[in-house]
Amino acid sequence: MIYCRTGSSNHPKLFCAHLDTVEPGRGVSIKEEDGYLVSEGKTIIAGDNKVNLACILYSIGKLIEENKDADVELLFSVREETDSGIQAITRSLISSKVGFVYDLGGAGNFSDVVINAPTIWDFKVEITGKSSHGARPEEGVNVLEGFLNLKGKLKLGRLDKFSTLNIGIIRGGDATNTVPGFLKLEGDIRSTDSEIFEVHKKELEKTLKSIEKNNNLKVNLIWIPYAYGYSLDLDSQNYNKLKQLYKDEFNISLNNKTVTSGSDAGFLNYIGVETFCLGYCVENSHSVNERIRISDFTKLQQIVKS
Repeated sequence: MIYCRTGSSNHPKLFCAHLDTVEPGRGVSIKEEDGYLVSEGKTIIAGDNKVNLACILYSIGKLIEENKDADVELLFSVREETDSGIQAITRSLISSKVGFVYDLGGAGNFSDVVINAPTIWDFKVEITGKSSHGARPEEGVNVLEGFLNLKGKLKLGRLDKFSTLNIGIIRGGDATNTVPGFLKLEGDIRSTDSEIFEVHKKELEKTLKSIEKNNNLKVNLIWIPYAYGYSLDLDSQNYNKLKQLYKDEFNISLNNKTVTSGSDAGFLNYIGVETFCLGYCVENSHSVNERIRISDFTKLQQIVKS
């Protein structure tokens, strides 16, 4: 993680971008074509989150060249989609009360702003029984039998219109001729409603624990907070300033969106920095067909410098 501060006022603005990106992104070659910067065809060029990182650095550099005070805080993080590395920041470093994270991809609409984002917690579960030779199953305690007993009790996928639960990693057993004595599961639970999130979290804990006494197993559940959910105050001064800036400078109306994915904006809002997660200027993100709209890249520069 990289943090720096330029300027000296009591009211800087925070610009945040994450450093990790996607493949194929080595040996990038770019050309200009009909108002876009495009890849030569073999790599991505800018998506998630290089274009925003580049724009921030370029804009600060131009301000320095012009001998203007760049009164900002810069925070460049890692692992925003795995274990949210931004949470390692020393909170007392940050002075800003407002922040900007250009990390809303999809169709790449520059006008998009996230007004509602989910709480997301990862979890790790280890179910322990007793291994034995497959020819002597009565000497073991089969964890798979216990887990299969959850059928009808453990709901996966869409839980309700706000929430999902997913188990994405499953590991267990030692060999084909042994009764499996352990089972490891990893997944996540997410919801755009914080109260409903807590209900589903407790229900998962209760369901997993139920197989302990009924199947002579031990269950260890570890929760790992990943993304903090938030809802923007649409009456706040900062939101309305941003709305007016887009209108005055770009003749664009903000497009309010609810999303199901996390970003660094979640943690920043959680620690009291009113942070806006906004759309960035890349079309066809995460593919060799990525295109950067030069006009939107220029708009982003104006926001950093404003």
